[in-house]
Amino acid sequence: MAHDRQAPGAHDGAPGAITFTVRYTKDHCLAAAWRYWQRRLGFRYALELAIGCGLLVLATQGPYRWIEVALMIAVGAFALVGAGVFFIHWYRARAGLALLDPPTSTWTLTEDAIAQRSSLGESAIAWPRLLGVWRFDDLWILVWGKDVYSTIPLAQLPRDARQMIERRARETGAVVR
Repeated sequence: MAHDRQAPGAHDGAPGAITFTVRYTKDHCLAAAWRYWQRRLGFRYALELAIGCGLLVLATQGPYRWIEVALMIAVGAFALVGAGVFFIHWYRARAGLALLDPPTSTWTLTEDAIAQRSSLGESAIAWPRLLGVWRFDDLWILVWGKDVYSTIPLAQLPRDARQMIERRARETGAVVR
């Protein structure tokens, strides 16, 4: 992992920019999909699924077979949607990893934007476009839109970069959780 504070004139001439490189792995893809699923659906989804299963069990106790069948279909569809969200994001992460050669991305944080550069290209996004920062003990998810996000493994995210992300996110109105 490379990490340094750039001198003035480096990367668009931004003094005090923070630059670091992240190496992505298959394990990171799985963790990212799981963490996204947890925050997006999480406890509420599990609770709703349990309630649906409970109602299904109660429905089997009565004489109304159509209620039982309707609940089976509803609970089954609900379970498939939840699983689908996880597997779609895991697949997307794995597909993105397969395209990265090498599987690294260099991030540069300035007071104006977050920039990312990899073998696929480069982009810079202004801080006000960041909608949220989801902090977990193994990775951070930077949310740009519905189902649009970037992930950074926490072990590869320098402390000064964490502090800058939290500070700039709060200053620009992003939700930090």
